[in-house]
Amino acid sequence: MKYDHIVVGAGSSGAVLASRLTEDTGVNVLLLEAGPDWADISQIPGDITNARTVSVEEHDWGYTAEAVPGRSLTYARGKVAGGCSAVNGAIALRGIPADYDEWAQLGNDSWSWYELLPYFRRIEDDQDFDGPFHGKGGPTPIVRHTRDQLVPFQAAYLEACIDQGFDYVEDHNDPESTGVGMIPMNRRGDLRVSTAVAYLTEARRRKNLTIRSDATVHRVLFEGTRAVGVEVETGGRLEKISADHVTLSAGALNSPAILLRSGVGPKEQLRALGIEVVLDQPNVGENLIEHQQITVGLLPRDGVTDPDDPDVQVLVRYTNPGSQNFNDMQMYFVSRYVEVTHRPISVMSVLQKPECRGRVSLSSADPTVQPDIFLNSYGTDADRRIALDGVRQAWDIANSKQIRDLSSGLSEKLTQRQVNDDALLLQYIRENSATLWHPVGTTKMGPSSDESAVVDQRLRVHGLDNLSVVDASVMPTHVSANPNLTCYVIGERAAEWFLADA
Repeated sequence: MKYDHIVVGAGSSGAVLASRLTEDTGVNVLLLEAGPDWADISQIPGDITNARTVSVEEHDWGYTAEAVPGRSLTYARGKVAGGCSAVNGAIALRGIPADYDEWAQLGNDSWSWYELLPYFRRIEDDQDFDGPFHGKGGPTPIVRHTRDQLVPFQAAYLEACIDQGFDYVEDHNDPESTGVGMIPMNRRGDLRVSTAVAYLTEARRRKNLTIRSDATVHRVLFEGTRAVGVEVETGGRLEKISADHVTLSAGALNSPAILLRSGVGPKEQLRALGIEVVLDQPNVGENLIEHQQITVGLLPRDGVTDPDDPDVQVLVRYTNPGSQNFNDMQMYFVSRYVEVTHRPISVMSVLQKPECRGRVSLSSADPTVQPDIFLNSYGTDADRRIALDGVRQAWDIANSKQIRDLSSGLSEKLTQRQVNDDALLLQYIRENSATLWHPVGTTKMGPSSDESAVVDQRLRVHGLDNLSVVDASVMPTHVSANPNLTCYVIGERAAEWFLADA
């Protein structure tokens, strides 16, 4: 069977895209997911439904990334229907208007804040706020904890931040808000409402949507420079499936990896791996941007924490002193310890607009071998300066009366002597920093005049026909927020354009 559209990846963008495309009964879509899928919400495993904590082991690609030369760390990526929206912290945060206006200034005028606000409203059903910045009746419920729902450390963190001079924020998704307040979350009670739940639940009933799980795409198939289908493995069997249009929505790591295996990338790298070159595109996999985090760990007093405490409930968004970028920092309190996440019970500082850039590349043409991921964390002087300030801010909160009343001290990994000394503190950052697993930018969006762009602003791959990328990898710069909701909007926008072009 030949499909109108093949969408590779049922994640934060792909599930949205497939759902919206099949609202047109004349459009036949095949949605391919490398991980498992459950048609009935009652059958979804608990680690996927539990919005109180991230899931980074049971339904994960098992990747590692090199943060700085010689130091690797676990790099979580959801391998399941819903993608990372099914395993993440269920944080439903938008970027700020300047993030999207920056995209427009780079030649992508359809991606300004003014253009995107209707889509942010469309995707949500905000339970707490209405007005011009919020939507009602959309597929994704948005809700915030109330003060009486905060666990002890989160309540103490809120008060400590207010005492430190941060304004209280009622609504972090108000574009002008800055300060400390409850995190907007895509959950219903403790149910994490992923794109698989929000979008695919209804779409599954449509005869023009086929979903195949446990299906790993090896490569896109071409006739000349025209995409004509994919080569996919299911149950150890390799097959070729045809389509009029192929879209990669496999995420900022796997979408460029699939392009590279398909012969779209730097010709020297491809030829060295024995891959036939379809298009010499040196920027595939470049421009990897990641939110980088560093923690100040705490030792809680007995009885203060509970294994079922939520990871996070309260967030600070603020502007680093001297920065030109509004709300370019986040600060959380992490109230649950999970070893694999590199996140002890701690105050966590996160850079939102790093200058450093990493890359995704291949060491093998074998699709079972993970791509090489280099993050280049804190790779510029500006990033290091901001990181120093951020850790010191987190240190001050960790040493506040409210937090100290609940703790028996700080982790021995960081001392006042290190905090006072730039060189020692930078060494601590290099040795202990991790990320929020928010990779973007590896198939950068931009006009044909931008030599670093891989796709145009309608997400079509430059130089090729009938091939698009629709996921976080198209973001030319990072957003000052967790990127999940922006990925939903990318799926929404692409679906409108694809249907209009049909």
